[in-house]
Amino acid sequence: MKKSNLSILVVIAVLLSMASGVAADEEPKAEEGVKVDQPKVRNWILRFGLVAAETNGSTSVAVDPGSVDIRLSGGGGGFVTLEYAIIPLLGLEFGTTSIGADMNVSAYAGSKHIGADADFLGMNALTLGVNFRFVRTRAINLYAGPMLAFNRYAKWSFHSGVDDGCWPNKHDCDDWVSVESRSDSEITWGAKMGIDITLNKKGNWTLGGSLSYLDATYDFDELNGEGRGSIDFDPLMYSFGAGFRF
Repeated sequence: MKKSNLSILVVIAVLLSMASGVAADEEPKAEEGVKVDQPKVRNWILRFGLVAAETNGSTSVAVDPGSVDIRLSGGGGGFVTLEYAIIPLLGLEFGTTSIGADMNVSAYAGSKHIGADADFLGMNALTLGVNFRFVRTRAINLYAGPMLAFNRYAKWSFHSGVDDGCWPNKHDCDDWVSVESRSDSEITWGAKMGIDITLNKKGNWTLGGSLSYLDATYDFDELNGEGRGSIDFDPLMYSFGAGFRF
């Protein structure tokens, strides 16, 4: 078969698939005197599942007499969202996402490493988003849009002695490097794109996934509140789960 003929067949197949999708969305037409059941309109969808996150923020804060390095990595958690279809191609979504990331802290006196700590930084985001539905059939729903977020962070602190004779025996230390969380919450923005795939004939159960981003910054005090710093949390989140339309 010539390459041009193969291209024509591919184009025809794409057009037929598009036509079948449009036809699936059309309301069934009844003959005169024959009653046809109309499909149930489901304007709500509840989504829930797991989240894997990328958090690669890092910062270094100069303190007297050394510095403190903070690094974030990895992350995961869960999510629940509820979306209402204002019109067929536009939805309003409310949600909550809870994730945690590994946090590593190292303290230095000059060039000497004097202490380290590994902890878990938790964040809970309450989100309000607008979803534009670019592809919407009975079998598939492809959407994307912006969102606002109210982020709350878990409290966290780190203390390390900076004298030669006080590490690891902290009880004999007179000088400390102290890092503590400062900002409990913030209002920020983000964006999301996702897909729902219908699993059953009723169309009420779906399997889906999404990719989302939040502009999030974690603030902290150092040296017992005498200085301040921040680290970009900025999670890139991959969500997988199920949905229920009603």
